[in-house]
Amino acid sequence: MIPVVRDAVEALLRSAPPMPRRHERRPSPARLRAGQECQPPRRRLPPPLAVALLLSALFVAALLVCSCRLPIQRGRWNVVVVLVDTLRADHLGAYGYGRPTSPRLDALAAESYLFTDARAQASCTYPSVNSLLTSRHPARFLGQKDGALGIPPRIPSIAELLAAHGFTTAAVSASPVVRQSPTRFNPHGGFSRGFARFDESCLWKDAACVTKRALAVSERLREPFFLYLHYLDPHGPYDPPQPFRKDLRLARTRQPWALRGDPNPLAKMLDGGPKIDYAPRDVRYLMGLYDGEVAFFDSQLGELVDRLRERKLLERTILVVLSDHGESFREHGTMKHCRTVYESEVKTPLLVRLPRQREGARVAGPVENLDVVPTLFDLLGIQSEGLGFEGRALLPRLNGEPPEERVSFAMINQQRAAIDGHYKLVADLAAGKAQLFDLSTDPGERRDLAAAATAREPLARLRRELEAFLAKTEGEAGLRQSEEADQRLRALGYL
Repeated sequence: MIPVVRDAVEALLRSAPPMPRRHERRPSPARLRAGQECQPPRRRLPPPLAVALLLSALFVAALLVCSCRLPIQRGRWNVVVVLVDTLRADHLGAYGYGRPTSPRLDALAAESYLFTDARAQASCTYPSVNSLLTSRHPARFLGQKDGALGIPPRIPSIAELLAAHGFTTAAVSASPVVRQSPTRFNPHGGFSRGFARFDESCLWKDAACVTKRALAVSERLREPFFLYLHYLDPHGPYDPPQPFRKDLRLARTRQPWALRGDPNPLAKMLDGGPKIDYAPRDVRYLMGLYDGEVAFFDSQLGELVDRLRERKLLERTILVVLSDHGESFREHGTMKHCRTVYESEVKTPLLVRLPRQREGARVAGPVENLDVVPTLFDLLGIQSEGLGFEGRALLPRLNGEPPEERVSFAMINQQRAAIDGHYKLVADLAAGKAQLFDLSTDPGERRDLAAAATAREPLARLRRELEAFLAKTEGEAGLRQSEEADQRLRALGYL
């Protein structure tokens, strides 16, 4: 018996009123005063029904008090993965943002598992999405033949693997990078393998298009199915519709590029390009437009969830919401993404809602987008041993187990990061420099502790972890291939 229940029952029995023995008269007050002894009375037992009700109520209370969770049921569920391009976690209410950008996502989080310390493994769609869909580190996708950006045939994607297990697979993508057919920014495509249908009709279009196509496609999918949705909002240029544009405005500007919601002129200047006039208010104006795009996507996420719920699909579906990277607004001297591994660009939301889930939980501790595929396989009851996944299944965390000691990693260009949930190392491989931040007291990464005597141990430890990781995943060619990928994206006009 659960201790809290046992103790409560014993207390109930102790508190029951006394009952004399059968045919035994109670001693009179006079006899008691005369000092005559009497046998202690028996206790009256509560009625069986009362005990049963008490046990049931206290069992439920014990589950709540002990934060116990009912066992998670594995099965051949449907899977819907919603990827929100360029969405940083700290611009969502569920992650503490004070502006009303995400009421629908926040409501969904209340009935989901929300990972509070999740990160993308790269701050650029390529190779971040490649990593997500395959559970391989981003470096595995660098240096491809002819500068290809897709998923190479030697690495199976989640779509291929689930299709082999009888799942119907489909995708709807507004991204100019995550494509089946070539675009200016991805001349080779290369992301459609394993998808029976890859809908590209929403290229560069807003969230309403993706939601509409997603609902139409899902009606024709045989269950169980895997549906990947790639929303482009809030990727620049930032152009939210009304009333989101007005409601989320942060400042005013007269700069034409800012009025267009185009961060590229400022981003290029900060990268060493042509100089332009700008002031902090121009950056804040852009951030307001960005927030407006987040809010518009949020409304469309709500529409998607509502329709899936109405069709009872949500009760048979694992729903994942996440992002491939964040967005910088000069926090560390840069704009946009694909520039750094600071938190503004790599700390992303991760939300997992299980079929028939009603109560949510916040899950602390470092996790990676790399973990999504092995977690889904675990939830679907599909054996993943021997598939080469480099992430970890998070089912123990969903079941309430404490976070294990772990270091997560991120990369872009010459920068690499190693994070243990407390400290974060940011290393510039080309310059041979390193920074160390205490994320528990400095989440904005403002105070570099690398030279502090008190930080010698975490600095040395994370350096060792990073060196071992790079030797395992990148080798000597990693930095060169990373810089070549950056140059290729710039030549294509993506950066």
